[in-house]
Amino acid sequence: MKAALPEPTIDRKGHVCPPSTATHPSDRWESLFVYGFICKFTQLRSKVEGFHTPMDFEDALLSPEPNPIMTQILSRFVLNLRPGTRNLSSDVISSTVAALLQEYFKTSERSVFWDDALKVNVDPFQNMEGGFFAASWDLKLTILRQLVELQLCHSPEIKAIIDRAWGVIHNKHKKTEAPSVPPPPGDPHSQERLQLIPLGQDKERKRYWVVDDSPRVYMSTNPWKITATFQTIASTRDEYMAILDKVKESAPPEGKPGQKRSKLENAHLALLKALQDRVEVIDNELARIQRVQRKIQQRNLLIASAELRETRTRRRTTRPDYAYMNNPESDHEDDEFTCQPQEEDDEYEDQAEFDELDESTSRRGTASTRRSTRTNGARAQDDWTEWRGERRSSRLGAPTDMQLDEPPPKRARTDDSAVSGTSGDAPPPVNGKAGNGLRIKINGAAAIKPTETAVEAVAGKKKSKFWYYAVEPVPGVPAPAVERPLTSDRTPQSAADNANADDAMSDEPSNNGARYPSMSPSASGSNAEELYEKSIGGSLSPTSSMDES
Repeated sequence: MKAALPEPTIDRKGHVCPPSTATHPSDRWESLFVYGFICKFTQLRSKVEGFHTPMDFEDALLSPEPNPIMTQILSRFVLNLRPGTRNLSSDVISSTVAALLQEYFKTSERSVFWDDALKVNVDPFQNMEGGFFAASWDLKLTILRQLVELQLCHSPEIKAIIDRAWGVIHNKHKKTEAPSVPPPPGDPHSQERLQLIPLGQDKERKRYWVVDDSPRVYMSTNPWKITATFQTIASTRDEYMAILDKVKESAPPEGKPGQKRSKLENAHLALLKALQDRVEVIDNELARIQRVQRKIQQRNLLIASAELRETRTRRRTTRPDYAYMNNPESDHEDDEFTCQPQEEDDEYEDQAEFDELDESTSRRGTASTRRSTRTNGARAQDDWTEWRGERRSSRLGAPTDMQLDEPPPKRARTDDSAVSGTSGDAPPPVNGKAGNGLRIKINGAAAIKPTETAVEAVAGKKKSKFWYYAVEPVPGVPAPAVERPLTSDRTPQSAADNANADDAMSDEPSNNGARYPSMSPSASGSNAEELYEKSIGGSLSPTSSMDES
């Protein structure tokens, strides 16, 4: 009798899936697993711009550079596991994720990075150059899967959502004010909505998976077997309609009335109905995504146009040079608007605007020209018409007809002054002109004497339009004859009028021989002397007051 030989020992391993041969994230079940977790436990799809479909997630996974969508996904995962984390920008998120994984790898819990030979979890960031974003899409997807599993097991927020959906109550011995009631089926956190179950199964036992309302459809064989396959069969609406037609064609024919169908046939018919019901939902979702993308495109166009448009966003470092035309020399300057640089010692510039208008120099002693160019020269000239009837000085740039610096003389309204009230308004007779172009009067208190001669203004003396200089000849030298003007009736003036004129010139010359033209009457006739004496007596001139004294 032969002894049985001992069978050779075989090192049996656990349930290990064979490596995948997929060349795109869409053919990996981890993509469905991670994206399904994002849709069911987070609000990233509604908050992250441009993140609407599984295709957007896959594009972010394939990007070799920091992507806003992937950065927000990692930030949300880190906050679920470590709520106190603050700095989650794209330049430090990779190191943050690496530090977070090292904390969990120190425990004895096996992860997807467990090494059977070393009996430890191997850090995937140990020999990685460039961080998370520079890694391959396969490694990125594996890290995301591990983060999802850690959240399902260790995140207090995620565990609370799951416990509430399934009606799990911890510490039953403790009394609570109101027991937690599972949410209704329509709630996003209900048990029906949180479960990731296939949409249906055809008669060939192939399962169809969907996560959201997009046209993306996955197909797999029995997921409980090691030899299970996984792939994407539709990503667009056209592909979805092609899958619907294929399932409809392979549907079992209608049987006889009362004939009982098999379990596989009923599942196939249920799958066909579920696919048909999703057509309208897919159309609404695609229309919503188009509206959102259109708004994003319009906003980007507005931002691009705003960058091209010149805008005044910063405060000017120069002060505008305003002018009030107190310098006549600046009237012929260019009217273009220019900003003069602000001087350091011009601390009283604003206060100088309220100084007297006759000041021609600033507080520093230099000429200040503040010229306003908000209106051109033509408009500035038209603005003077609004000041008609008011006194405007020539120092303000007023036209000649508006220069009324000196008000007209006021005469006392008496009987005596009424006779000579209009004598000053009449144009005086002309017998010559002084050096400043002043008309010389023959009649009146300040009329030139026969022995006097009007001369040019003395050198160094101030000129005036109200008085002139008259000199007397040297004694012993005959005085030059002064031409006598004609009267208003074109007749020579009588001797009596000349005598009256000589008597009226009793005023002493003032201002070094200067005589002021008088407003005395120039009447002629027998009562001319009597009228003149009455006018002198009733006037308020300094001459009469001196005579009375």
